[in-house]
Amino acid sequence: MNKKLMAAAVMCSLMSTTALAANPIPTFDKEAVTTHPYNRTGQQEQQVEGMQEAGEVYKPGNTGTEANPAFFVSKVKLTGFTLPDKNGKLAAICKEYEGRSLQMAELQQLISRINEYARTCGYTVAQAIVPPQEVKQGELEIAVYVAKYDDIEIISNESDVADRVLAGYIHKNLQSGAYIMDKPLEMTMNNINDLPGVVARAILAPGSKPGTTKVKVQVLRRPVWNNYVFTDNAGGYYSGRYRYGFNTEINNPGHQGDKIILNGMLTNHDTKNYGARYEAPVGRDGTRWGIGWSQSSYDLNTNSFYNSLGQSRGFSFYGLTPVYRDRMNRVTAIYGYDHRKIKDRLQLKAAGLAGIELTTEKMANVYHAGISGSQYLPNRFSQYSLIYWYGNLSGGGKSLEGDYHKLTSDLLHVIYDGKTNYRVQLSGQIANRNLDGSEMFYLGGMNGVRAYGASDGSGDIGFTATAEVRRQTGIKGLEAAAFIDTGAVKSHNAALIQHLSGWGVGLRYNLDNSWHAQLDYARKINAQRDRVEPRDHSGHMWFQLYKMF
Repeated sequence: MNKKLMAAAVMCSLMSTTALAANPIPTFDKEAVTTHPYNRTGQQEQQVEGMQEAGEVYKPGNTGTEANPAFFVSKVKLTGFTLPDKNGKLAAICKEYEGRSLQMAELQQLISRINEYARTCGYTVAQAIVPPQEVKQGELEIAVYVAKYDDIEIISNESDVADRVLAGYIHKNLQSGAYIMDKPLEMTMNNINDLPGVVARAILAPGSKPGTTKVKVQVLRRPVWNNYVFTDNAGGYYSGRYRYGFNTEINNPGHQGDKIILNGMLTNHDTKNYGARYEAPVGRDGTRWGIGWSQSSYDLNTNSFYNSLGQSRGFSFYGLTPVYRDRMNRVTAIYGYDHRKIKDRLQLKAAGLAGIELTTEKMANVYHAGISGSQYLPNRFSQYSLIYWYGNLSGGGKSLEGDYHKLTSDLLHVIYDGKTNYRVQLSGQIANRNLDGSEMFYLGGMNGVRAYGASDGSGDIGFTATAEVRRQTGIKGLEAAAFIDTGAVKSHNAALIQHLSGWGVGLRYNLDNSWHAQLDYARKINAQRDRVEPRDHSGHMWFQLYKMF
C-alpha cells in the first residue's frame, strides 16, 4: 500500500538545553559542601520507554481510523547522520515497528525514541524527521539530523574575569562546524563555572545555516561567600581548646580567574597559625596551580616541670586537574609538594634544672597525589578522596627519620528523604612505618569520635566511621541530629589496637551565606579513660560558629 506521508505532520520540536552545571556552594569547611548540594531534590528526567498507550497496541490487521490512519511498514530506513548503534539498540528500536501496520501515533512514538537514543549517545541537538516521501514496498525513510556549531560568542560578561580568558575556555573545546556534543559543552561550562566569582550558562539558538546551532554564552558575577570569621572549641587541652580565626578570599586580582586566600587562627593558650596562598588557572582545561606559605607557633605551660614551645614554617605547591566531569559527576586529580621546617623547644623549670633548654629541629619534604570526586543524584550526594603521600623526615630521631609512605581516604554519603537526611562518613589511613606526630591518624575530636578529646587515640594506621541522622525542626535552617561514632588506631611499634566509640545528639543551623552553627554532646560507649587530658570525662560538648560575609 502506497501513501503520501508529509513530514510536517510528525516533526518534533528542536531540542534546546541550558548547559549549566552548578557547582557546590563555596565552602568554609567540608561539612558545608553538603548542606545544599546541587540537584539534591531534583526530579529525574522522564525517559520514553517505547511502551504504547492503552488502546494503541498493535493488533493484526489493524488499518487505523480516519483520525489515526495506519499504513504498512516492512522496513525502517535511517538516512542523514549515521548514529552509532550501541550493542544493536538502534536496530532493535526500528525492528519493533517493522513488518506491521503502523498508526500515525506509533510513528510519532518511533521518532521520539530515535531522538531519545541520539541524546543518550551524547548529541545535544539531534532531530529525527519523516521527510516527504512515497512509501514504496513498505520502506519508510526517517532522516536524522545532528546540529553543528555555528557562531560561539559571549553575549555578556558581568564577572571580573577578562573576556579573553573566558573566550580561551570556550574555543579550546568548542569549534564552529563541529557536532554539538554534551560532554565537551558541559565540561567547558563546568570549567568556566569553577572560576571564582563566575556563573555562566549557554543558550542554544538557531544558526545562520541549515543544520547549525548558535551558542550564546552569558557570564554573570557570582557572589563568593568564602569570607568568614569563626570560633569553636575543637582545639586540644594543652594547645588551647578555644580557637578564633578568619578566612578571606580576594577574587580575580589579575582578572584571569585567580585568587588570593588569607587565613589565621589563634587559641586561648597562645597557639597561632596563619597563612597565605595564591592560585590561578593554568591552560584552559580546568587545571589550577597554587603556592602557599604558612607559619605556626605555640607556647604551652604543659606542667610544673617544663614548658613546650615551638615554631614551624612551610612552603607549598599544589594543583588540581579535572579528569571527568558532567552534570552529576566530578573526578579531579590532586597533587602537591610541601616543605616544612619545625623547631621544638623544651624549657625545664624544675628545681635544679631551671634554664636548661632542649631543642629539636626537623625538616620534612612531602609529596602527594590522588583523586577527589563527587556525585550528585536526585536526593543523594557522595564525596570521596584517595591520596598517596610520600615524605622524607630528617632530625626527628632514628625511629622517625627517613622515607615514609602512607595512603589516606575519605568518604561521605548523604541521603535526603523529605525533612530527614542520613549521613555516613568514613576516614582512614595506612602507613608503612612509624610516623611523626604531624602525620599520625587521630580518633578523638570534633571531626572524629566526639565522645573523646581532640587528638585522643593516635597511631600510624586507623579509621573512623560516623552514622548520623538529621531532622528539620520547623525552624528555618535548624536541624536536630543524632549520631554514633567509632574508630580504631594502631602504631607500628605497638601490638595494642585502640578502639574508641561514642554516641550523641546535636543541633545544626545554616542560614545561607550568613551563619553556620553546630552544637554536639557526645558520651562514651565502653568508656576508656581520656589520654590527652589530665581529668577523665564521660563525654564532651562541642560547638562551632561561623559568620560569613
